[in-house]
Amino acid sequence: MGLILIGVAWALVTYLWDSYQRATQMDTWVEVPCRIETLAVDDTQLNQRGMPKYLLEVTYRYQWNGHDYIGNRIKRLPTEASDPRKLKSKIEAYAAGNETVCYLDPDAPELVVLKKDSKAALYTIWFPCLFIVGGAGMIFSALFRKKA
Repeated sequence: MGLILIGVAWALVTYLWDSYQRATQMDTWVEVPCRIETLAVDDTQLNQRGMPKYLLEVTYRYQWNGHDYIGNRIKRLPTEASDPRKLKSKIEAYAAGNETVCYLDPDAPELVVLKKDSKAALYTIWFPCLFIVGGAGMIFSALFRKKA
């Protein structure tokens, strides 16, 4: 039981750490001005419960080293919601014609986002670590239990 607890918790710690690393890597990305070209809400897909899934689709133009590029990501992962009202603030922020900034990887300028990833994964990594310690405690007590 202790090994299973450690294994599952370790998988979660690894996932959270990788997420934090990706977000930290975005800190080296360059901020460049961009212009929102189009914004649409796609409701043709269904979620796992068979209800409509609202996916925010955006395109924007930016320049890097004298070349024009077109981006289509708000964040690294798709921006979606189960209720279109939840997308209202993003729709207002990224309306067509708006001038804003985007962040691009200088080594691969086609990798661009309007909003960097959050580093919140690091703030929650302590929780699965508790289960690793608990699993290790279970193993330790099983191995070194006093015999009656």
